[in-house]
Amino acid sequence: MLLRVWFCLLSLLVILEAKGLKELLYQSSKNSLLEAQEYQTKALHSQKQALYAGYLPKVEIGYAYTEFKNPDIFYPKNTNGVYLEASWLLFDGLKREGKLTSVDYQIQSSKFQTQATQEQIHLQIIQTYFQALSVESQINALKHQQKELEESIAKYQILVFSELTSKDTLEAIKAQFSQNAYQLESANVALRAYKERLSLLSGVEVEDLNPNTQLKSIEVYKPSSDTFALQSKFYQVKGIEATTSQYTYLPTITFYNRYTNFDYHHRNIPTLPFPLALQEPKYQNVFRIDISMTIFDTLATFRQRESSKFLALAANAEYFYQKDLQKREQVIAKNALNSAKEKIKWAKSSLDSANIAYAYAKEKFNAELIDYTQYLKSLSLLLNAESFYEESRFDYEIKKAEFLFKNGEKLSDYL
Repeated sequence: MLLRVWFCLLSLLVILEAKGLKELLYQSSKNSLLEAQEYQTKALHSQKQALYAGYLPKVEIGYAYTEFKNPDIFYPKNTNGVYLEASWLLFDGLKREGKLTSVDYQIQSSKFQTQATQEQIHLQIIQTYFQALSVESQINALKHQQKELEESIAKYQILVFSELTSKDTLEAIKAQFSQNAYQLESANVALRAYKERLSLLSGVEVEDLNPNTQLKSIEVYKPSSDTFALQSKFYQVKGIEATTSQYTYLPTITFYNRYTNFDYHHRNIPTLPFPLALQEPKYQNVFRIDISMTIFDTLATFRQRESSKFLALAANAEYFYQKDLQKREQVIAKNALNSAKEKIKWAKSSLDSANIAYAYAKEKFNAELIDYTQYLKSLSLLLNAESFYEESRFDYEIKKAEFLFKNGEKLSDYL
């Protein structure tokens, strides 16, 4: 009794220490792919701020030096001065508005793409987690059968040593034991690979899994919504459409104001019979308004605008294709989910029958009423039935996640 209590407490401790799906999904927020996507969004925010700043007044300070080879009364040998210039692009033919609108849509697209990447990582974690549990259940079944075979080997070694039975039965059981050991080794390698993949996706070292993990029950007829990837594509299309407005023939208006402080050196003044007073202003301030408009550019602007429209049409066509693709994938995912649920029933029925058949076969084999061939066949049937049942159970959870993903749901809400 005490041994059983201790075993239950030990099992509970292992489950508590095992990494649950909820924890792995939470920790995956530190995934490098998500960090890269977030940096892209920040880059777009900085790009928008740079656009705003580019249309605000600019102030420039500089130094100018001029030298003339043939100085005369009008041109000194050299001049130099410090200048301060301010400029402001007041209107650029609506290019500014198109650029700002486009980058706003790009920011929205990047945000949804970040969520889409997160959901994709969550789906991969869930798929890998239940695939690992399926392999782990297969390992447990193989270990259980290895224990059964070890008992039979020990029994028949005594019988062979006592010359009460032939050696071929013992060797056949040993052969099955070796085959199971081979499968067990392959399954252990596969399980380690799944755990390493989980560690990569979540950023947490995974050693133990919780076999009681399940997703919440879901309603297959619930209304669907666009996936985050599709919403990201929608804003991406809007951003491409907004670039068309940047190609216009409207005028550009710019204000300039430049203040310069001059120094003049070495004028070549000829000898004159009358006095000549030269004005050498120490400073100069120039204000200028530039208004320019393209009248003819051999249709270059028109062709650029036309190209932008075609790119927008191409992106729009691709968006509607992906929207239709999502609808069809939702139907496929729903059918797969219903099928996976039905498979559990059949697998459970098969396992129940295999357990009964193996129990009878073991009793008959121990009583030497059947030979080792029938016994090993019953044992293999039980192994397959156990594997199918556990595989169907965990596959159902995977199909749940895939249906929710295609339905535009957040997977973390169903843990």
